[in-house]
Order: sequence, then structure tokens, then C-alpha cells
Amino acid sequence: MSCAQVHVRELAGWELDDYEYRPAAFKHAKTLAIAHLLAQRSPFKQANALMVKETAELSDTLAQHATRLDLLAEMNGLAWSLGVIDIRPLIAFQRRIFFNSELPQFSLPAAKDWPALLALSFGPTKRVEYRMIQDAAIHTLILQSSNPNLHFRNTSNTVFPLSIHSGGPFFEVACFRDRWFLRDGYHRAYALLQAGVYEVPAVIVQARTINELGATQPWFFPENLLFSETPPRVLDFLNDDLVLEYERPPLIKTLRITMEETLTPANPQENNYEHRN
Repeated sequence: MSCAQVHVRELAGWELDDYEYRPAAFKHAKTLAIAHLLAQRSPFKQANALMVKETAELSDTLAQHATRLDLLAEMNGLAWSLGVIDIRPLIAFQRRIFFNSELPQFSLPAAKDWPALLALSFGPTKRVEYRMIQDAAIHTLILQSSNPNLHFRNTSNTVFPLSIHSGGPFFEVACFRDRWFLRDGYHRAYALLQAGVYEVPAVIVQARTINELGATQPWFFPENLLFSETPPRVLDFLNDDLVLEYERPPLIKTLRITMEETLTPANPQENNYEHRN
């Protein structure tokens, strides 16, 4: 696996979290200047991110993507649609963007190049790659990957109740409590904004809870900051005056499944489980 350092751009004006790889000197130096800049910012007014005209023009093509089985599985249980959005008004709940020079780089489409933009936003299903280790002594199956998005999901299949995922390929935004957020696709959004490309096809989630928004991990910005008068925006990642930059080592994601068998007296008040072959 690669040992190249990973470059970090971190939004630093919104209460730094505890992150072990951030140099300690940042806590007292640049962060004070950033807080001063934010204090001068006008109160946030949410602009509508949905591009109605462009969405209507691409309705037939978007409808074709809406039938993808992997998209339907990814959005299961959510209220969602497909459309074209302006990424400039989007709020960011992710604190950091990581750049690994050894990973393949995607090509940037030109503005209004809809076939290329659609390919960028609705790419092929991500390949699941990991190293598997079986520790027979402790009845544990260990999966390791350099992909931080590797995770387990429950399935309705009684033979294979768990599946392995490596993150969705879709560019996703969400509207929650009348504010628009970037849900997934931070690297793509950063590169597009740098190139001056602002209108992008996306999955649009109408989130009803903070869980559906997806901003629930402890390393994301908390809800009170996302709905403050000066929330962090995706555009802020491009502003060198509002970010901290540093290097951290590459990390390995580890998932473990431990197999354990027990026999306990049945409780007649609980549901009985039939034996399945």
C-alpha cells in the first residue's frame, strides 16, 4: 500500500474538532485570523440551488439514470429526484478534503458539456477492493482497505445478511430545513469550482432528518453550526484564508466480523426463529 503523504485542506473557522493529525500550532495562529474574517461576513441567505430550466432540458436523460439499480438501492427509503444544481450556494458539513497524489485523477468537463458532466455525476459503480484476513484463533474475519468509505450494509438476503460497499459513485446534494447541502462528491465539487464549472447534474435528496442529510459522523460539522448565520460553504474550501493545509499519513480502514455461537433458553414471549437450510 502507498506510503505517500495525504494533503489536507480543512475549514478552520468553525470550532476545530479533535483531529490527531492537525499540527497543534494551528490552534493559536491562523484560526484567530479566520474567526475575525468570519465575523465580518454578512448573515447567510440561502439561494435556490436547483436549476429549473436546465433540469427540464435534461429530463429525458436524467430519467434514464433514475432507473439504475445501484442508484435505487443507494436511495432506498429517501425522498429523492434528479436535477441540475448550482454548487456555489451549497453548505458543507464535511470539515476536510483529502488529496492523495497517487490516486487516479478524473478529467474535468467544460461548462455545459452535459454528456461529460452526467458521466462525472453518475459514474459506474465503484469497485470494492480490500485485503481479507481470517484469524481462526479468535473466529474473526478482518477486511482492510485504503478506501475510507468501505463499510458493511445489512441486506434482506437470509443467506448473505451483510454486504460490503465502498461508497456510492453519485454526486449528491440535499435540501434540509430550507438549506442546501453537498451530501457526497466533495472532491468533484472542489475541482469543478476551481475550473469555473458551477452547474452539475446531481441526485437531490429531500432530507427529513439530520440522519437522512448524512451529517451524523462526529468528524462532521454539528447541526448548530450548519444552521448558524455563517455556515461553512463548499466554496470556502477554495479560500486559502479560511483553510488550514497540512499533511497526514495514509490511513487504513479496518472492518472486523467476529463469529460467536451461543445457546440460551427460549423466551415464549419473544418471536421464535425458524431454522432455515
